[in-house]
Amino acid sequence: MPVLLFTRDLIVATFGQMASLFAGVFVIGLLINFLSQMTYKSLENAFGNRGVHLLAWLGTPIHELGHTLFCLIFGHKIVDMKLFKPDKVNGTLGYVYHKWNPKNPWHILGNLFIGIGPVVLGSAVLFGVFYLLIPGSSRVWDSILTQAKEINLTSAGSYWEVWSGSALALVELIFTAANLTDWRFWVFLYLAICVSSNIRLSWADIKHTFAGLGFIVILFLLINLVCLIIGVESNSIFPFAAAWLGAINSVLILALVMALVGFVLIYIVAAIFYRLRYRAILKPF
Repeated sequence: MPVLLFTRDLIVATFGQMASLFAGVFVIGLLINFLSQMTYKSLENAFGNRGVHLLAWLGTPIHELGHTLFCLIFGHKIVDMKLFKPDKVNGTLGYVYHKWNPKNPWHILGNLFIGIGPVVLGSAVLFGVFYLLIPGSSRVWDSILTQAKEINLTSAGSYWEVWSGSALALVELIFTAANLTDWRFWVFLYLAICVSSNIRLSWADIKHTFAGLGFIVILFLLINLVCLIIGVESNSIFPFAAAWLGAINSVLILALVMALVGFVLIYIVAAIFYRLRYRAILKPF
């Protein structure tokens, strides 16, 4: 095999796998972060610093516990942790400070999962709330999983089809006339907005993942290199499948939908209050 062709196949295989594994987390995490910033800014501008506490009291501890969980799994030493401690000076609502050994491969890998930990744990909590409080959730979720099995790992269009289909199915299930008269819907709506507004990836979180992500890229490059040399299909040996990736991304879509709904509802209420009080238009930036 010519060197250039061999190198191309190696790079395409590796980065295709990276995109399949992490693109959903990073893309949706950043979108939620954008919506969350506008949501919190709307609350802050209309109701002051304590306005954000209406959502942050629950979402922030879950966010920080997401970091903490993976600190413990990957052996990072937690130096200090505040699950919910608003700071008016720097604007932080909570934090986790930890130390790690830059020569320890397990610690290096952990940086990736610690960075995306809030997305992982927050999505799990949101799915649990959805599953418990929304009637018919199991039926719709089974349909989403069935559709996810059709994902082609190498096709961006395949991902988009599943993501858009999942979003539509979730919206049709959650926002129905019957649900509007059910107390479970309103409890779900509030809890989901609290949680989803903190299922986000800040730039600080993304920077934190670089070391771990680089470690995984190198690992996958080596695996694909060996597979190409011996003539084995590398995708067949990786412990993940399109169906699982589709299911994970569908949970992230649920988080994105609820973050968008949360922003719209909160902005409407905050904008009306702001208009009545200050005779001006509320800017969510």
